[in-house]
Amino acid sequence: MKEKQIFLNGEWQLSFTEPFAGKRIESSITVPGNVEPTLQRLGLVADYMPPDTPHATTPFTAVDDWCFSRSFDAPTLADGWRRELVFEGIDTIGEVYLNGEKLLDVMDMHMTYTADVTDKLRPVGNLLQVIIRSSELWAREHPRDLFVEQSGDPGFYDSHTFLRKTRHQWGWDNAPRLLTAGIVRPVYLRDLPPCRFEEVYLYTRNITAERVWFGVNFRFVTDRKYLMEHRIRFSLLDGERVVFSEERPVYFVQGRAAYKIPREAVELWWPAGFGEQKLYTAVLELLEKETVVADYRETVGIRTVRLENSRDFLKGEEGKFQFYVNGEPIFLKGTNWKPLDPLASLAHQKTADGVALPLLTDLGCNMVRIWGGGIYEDHPFFDFCDKNGVLVWQDFMFACEVPTLDRAYGELVAAEAEQVIKRLRNHPSLAIWCGDNENDQFFGGLHTYNGALPSEVTLSRRVLREAVLRFDPYRDYVESSPFLTDRGKQERCLPEAERTVVQTEEHLYAAPLLYAEKLRQCQSIFLGETGPFYLNAATVNGRIVERERARAERLWDSPKIHSGGDHQNDGYFTDWRTKGKDAVLAWFGRDFSFAQYKDYALAVNIICAEIFKDVIEYSRVNYPKKTGVLWWSLYDMWPMLFNYSVVDCDGQRKLPYYWIKESQQDVALMAVRQGLQDAPVLYAVNGTRQNAAISYTVTAFSATGEGKEIACGALEQAANSSTALLALAEPQEPQLWVIRWQLAGRTYTNHFFTGKADLETYRRFVRILAEAGGFDKELAELS
Repeated sequence: MKEKQIFLNGEWQLSFTEPFAGKRIESSITVPGNVEPTLQRLGLVADYMPPDTPHATTPFTAVDDWCFSRSFDAPTLADGWRRELVFEGIDTIGEVYLNGEKLLDVMDMHMTYTADVTDKLRPVGNLLQVIIRSSELWAREHPRDLFVEQSGDPGFYDSHTFLRKTRHQWGWDNAPRLLTAGIVRPVYLRDLPPCRFEEVYLYTRNITAERVWFGVNFRFVTDRKYLMEHRIRFSLLDGERVVFSEERPVYFVQGRAAYKIPREAVELWWPAGFGEQKLYTAVLELLEKETVVADYRETVGIRTVRLENSRDFLKGEEGKFQFYVNGEPIFLKGTNWKPLDPLASLAHQKTADGVALPLLTDLGCNMVRIWGGGIYEDHPFFDFCDKNGVLVWQDFMFACEVPTLDRAYGELVAAEAEQVIKRLRNHPSLAIWCGDNENDQFFGGLHTYNGALPSEVTLSRRVLREAVLRFDPYRDYVESSPFLTDRGKQERCLPEAERTVVQTEEHLYAAPLLYAEKLRQCQSIFLGETGPFYLNAATVNGRIVERERARAERLWDSPKIHSGGDHQNDGYFTDWRTKGKDAVLAWFGRDFSFAQYKDYALAVNIICAEIFKDVIEYSRVNYPKKTGVLWWSLYDMWPMLFNYSVVDCDGQRKLPYYWIKESQQDVALMAVRQGLQDAPVLYAVNGTRQNAAISYTVTAFSATGEGKEIACGALEQAANSSTALLALAEPQEPQLWVIRWQLAGRTYTNHFFTGKADLETYRRFVRILAEAGGFDKELAELS
């Protein structure tokens, strides 16, 4: 017997008191859904996420009576079954009523809320209501202590201290300010049979040459008083073929079993580039005599993932931040993932529809980090990563804050973490849990001159760590990204040159003209975020350019304005404009008017692309001293003229996308300077477990587009390694070097720029590259 779901999604009724004249508004609304599209449809807001003001929906943040309602009939429930009402996500503070009776208090948009309604439903005409309060008004009732810190201007982010609400909703450099409300995930009735598995945890304990130790933890419910005639059967299926099966007696409703599977009977799951992503179906069955009375099925991969992390180290010493998959050290190349839409209901739908996910494989990513300022992605995201070998670094949903030590808040976070861990832990792609995004970094800034220590941040050091230990002990955990140790914090009051403690993992951002220098000075081993600071890749998407034209024309030559750090702030625009103009003037020797925006976008994107290329390739050729780069970031969540993402919200790829794709090829040749004054050296990099037989050429193109071969050769590059091949003499004049290599009957390309040139020369170089790489028809900057 299997559980059944009766969905209550679709058309609901929405009513609320509008904030201008105090009138009661009634309208239909689609669930899952946030309120803002309905407000825009009703004409109450013109645009709920304009590019140039964070206050478009501010009056509606004080609406304290959003009422979602619908009626439904309840089919007959079989004898012995139970029925639950399930809300997978309500944003954020609210109550749920059924036929006038209060069922649930809601406090956390990241949590699923469930109520037993077995004896509460009528056959026909049930009324379901969800009342959502103003998060901002609720926050005023909960003043924070002085241990807490939020980023930005005074009060801009402070209301989120006790709210378990997506952080980017307050406005970010990548998101509009949208303190929204809504039923953001599915709603349904769930019918539960009297005998069923409640929890199953599947994991690979260890792999040896002889066997795989596969672990199964389970908990079931049953209407039977005694279990003398019950057995547990675990099976591993490859399609319909039974790979392994074993029965054992069962004595209690909860238990653990370790199964010894012959190593030759199974294939391992590997990240992309290192092998196949073999997936099996794990089946757990509860038998009473010879009858299966409950079963559980889950797709699994057999693999181990381990992080060796020294946490910090002293300058001059060696630290460790190395991921191992099935015992093999892996260089991780990938990106950071933000929600695909500012509204959680639409973000989940876009992910379920497969938006942006194929870009991870097209770019050659073997890891993606889910950023702590967004939302927890669901099974469609992880299913894709399972099938395509993309390891997932999963932040818990905290970002750029010093969280409160309040115990009640800690208990709420613990409940959230338990749910999220149990939902996602059986995915083979899930590599690591992380306590937050940049909270330690903010802690170091706020508490520089007092005695507070990072180890006293109870959420990341105790609450979340304990949750992982309790519910997913076979997966590693890091407290923060980047992580700050107590001894590292104690040096924060010193000038950077005098500090001796190095973080093993870092977020590296630098001004564009200083980035290459800062990269080579950085001693951290792994970059969990990186990119050019305030010099964002620009889109040439006509729809988005027109949307921001008025602000751009108003501010293109204006004085610099104070920046609050969020995209809708005019000061943020002038910061981007100033950094960009300074960079292109230094690089190309000219300024641009907004009328020349498309040329300006090409210039900015070349600089950004070269920075992304440099950090990826410099790190890859220095493996294993450097073990990974997760660049910031993949996809814009809303229309933005400029942002750190390399793909805009309509899916149009910016030029850095193609440079990154070159740099992240599994087997690649690349020219890299170890020191900025050093000659470029040609390296071969092999990010696979097989030796690679390569033949190559390097062709130098002059400013006029004439090409001449300057190097060629052949080699066999060892698995999982990099090798310096030869130093290349650098000419006085600017050149484009096109690096081509043949591997297994296919031709691949990469490139290197020497010197500096005018924009028209670079445009010519980019066109040559696009034709060599086969993306000349795609590159929007050249259209």
